Amino acid sequence: MTGKLLLNGMIAGILAGIIAFSFAHVFGEPQVDRAISFEEKISHKPLTVEGSHHHVEEADEQVFSRKTQSGVGLLSGMILFSAAMGGALALVWSLCWQRTGPRSARALALSLSLAGFLIMSMMPGLKYPPNPPAVGDPSTIGYRTALYFSMLLVSILIVVTAAWSAHYLRSRLGGWNATLCGGLVGLTMLTVACVLMPTVNEIPEVFSADLLWRFRLSAFSTQLAMWCVIGLLFGAFAERAMNKPGHRYQAERC
Repeated sequence: MTGKLLLNGMIAGILAGIIAFSFAHVFGEPQVDRAISFEEKISHKPLTVEGSHHHVEEADEQVFSRKTQSGVGLLSGMILFSAAMGGALALVWSLCWQRTGPRSARALALSLSLAGFLIMSMMPGLKYPPNPPAVGDPSTIGYRTALYFSMLLVSILIVVTAAWSAHYLRSRLGGWNATLCGGLVGLTMLTVACVLMPTVNEIPEVFSADLLWRFRLSAFSTQLAMWCVIGLLFGAFAERAMNKPGHRYQAERC
């Protein structure tokens, strides 16, 4: 049964990846094009000989064209990532089903998908938001990647702790109050983590604030769309699988 749920999760992820690609292609790619135009403008300024040489090297090292990157490249990347996230959601759903969380198959899937959005995108992005081209020093990419994955691990700890706190307090405070307490615990931990983690700010002073805002908004919206579609589709698939008479016995033990 878990194998069938895993397949359903990956199918939901593939469909979500196609929808997320459409969203990103319409709302996100125009912001990337604007950022690339800005990068090309500043690259033609005689900043330093070393800086000009660096941009020439980057142009020479480009393997795929911009059209390929924004088309087939983006589509394949979104599908692979969404399928992986859909499979992971299915496994976590199987672990939580009838053990914790909402009793409804669809509500549990949607709750887990929103938790996935918080862990993979929203919480790390609050401290280290996504940046368009022309933002960021290439020499610090390793350091920034390490910080992002550290924040990702912290986000997992925050969500798990908040969920466990709400589950533990439910018998004492009731469902609503326990959920509020769990959310307060998570918000407190997130605030502390954002204060303690190092800050990175490599945005050029002349970079457009409007472009930066629109790029980050489209990036977060694309991720939210992907996770919502995965949760809704997989919830429907899981509910249909649970309602089949032949699978009801196995479902109680997933």
